[in-house]
Amino acid sequence: MTPLLLAGLAALAVAAAATRAAIDAGPADAPKSRGLHHRTTPSGGGVAIVLGFGAGALAFALQTRFIGGPAVAAAIVLSVLMGLLGAADDVLDLPARFKLLTQGALALIFCVACARVERLSTPFGALPLGPVLGVAGSTLWIIVVSNAVNFMDGANGLAPGAMVIALAALGVGGLTHGAVAAGGLAVIGAAAGLGFLPWNLPGGRIFQGDAGALFSSTLFAALALVACGPSGEGAVSVWFGPTALLPLLTDVFLTLLSRARRRESLLKAHREHLFQRWLLATGKSHGALSLRFWGLMLAASAVALWLNNAPIGLRSVAFVGALAVAIAVWFAINRKIRPSG
Repeated sequence: MTPLLLAGLAALAVAAAATRAAIDAGPADAPKSRGLHHRTTPSGGGVAIVLGFGAGALAFALQTRFIGGPAVAAAIVLSVLMGLLGAADDVLDLPARFKLLTQGALALIFCVACARVERLSTPFGALPLGPVLGVAGSTLWIIVVSNAVNFMDGANGLAPGAMVIALAALGVGGLTHGAVAAGGLAVIGAAAGLGFLPWNLPGGRIFQGDAGALFSSTLFAALALVACGPSGEGAVSVWFGPTALLPLLTDVFLTLLSRARRRESLLKAHREHLFQRWLLATGKSHGALSLRFWGLMLAASAVALWLNNAPIGLRSVAFVGALAVAIAVWFAINRKIRPSG
């Protein structure tokens, strides 16, 4: 554990220092009608997270001689490329379709060449997917996760803190079941996010931007694929990742479903996510919102870790149960903040 501790401290320190530097030197994000902020704010925090992770990963590799293999290395490359795509979007405001297609192409290459799930565990035994469906489903997983986290990155601390929790949980799940490289890198990713977080909440002195959201989310999604392996039940379960991210995924899917029913664009930015409406309806602070959301993420991560140790046949059932609870909570909050009449 000493190499991982030193690597985590390096990631945290470099991310914190780089974030402080980016406050003065990085690009800035002007207020937008779809956002919840009212002043121009530096947005280079995501690059600082990537730099922090890079420092931690290098320290970890030098101490352990990098035991992860090509799939783990490819997960790092994919995450950095997604982060660079996000950084370009932060500066150039790329068209949404171009960004989505680029994400899809990068994810597809990774899943074809490096990591995919080809079986799903069910109460009735393994459901074979084969390489084609496995690649398609795994590619979709990365695209969904990266965009879901990016969509939810609209309040100080909410998405960065959520990914710190999710990556830490993935790290614990991987490390305790033998996936030292994938689990260790997840912990390092969490440490880098933690180095950025105090500059974002409280006060909102800097944003992580698309660079941070796409990097951290892709790192989680890709390492989860590597850790669960083609069988879907390796060091972590195929159901681990979706369970840990349920608070994020539930809000995104139900919000998009609501927009689709009204025949509104799914690619157009908006302020209709439950967390945005809760903040506007209650008038509470970003910190109050983020603390509540982090609590939901901690609960979901605890369920994911429990699920990872449950009998394989029960894991999908546990996920469905957790999903039902997440949907019920979403609708309960939605009813509470919905305008009367």
